[in-house]
Amino acid sequence: MVLISIEEADTNAGWLVVMNVWRVRFRSYAEADAFVKRLKDRINAPHPLPISLNRPVAKPS
Repeated sequence: MVLISIEEADTNAGWLVVMNVWRVRFRSYAEADAFVKRLKDRINAPHPLPISLNRPVAKPS
């Protein structure tokens, strides 16, 4: 599970988006918020499982 939050930077240099151990700096809260919304939309988007055309699909037993 990815934990995502927005924090004010220690200096007056903007805002940080914190994703587990990763930190991304933004100049404004609005930029950080837009990034978080887009990231969450992508994480929550449907992701089809890749299917190989060369292998049969396993059937559950």
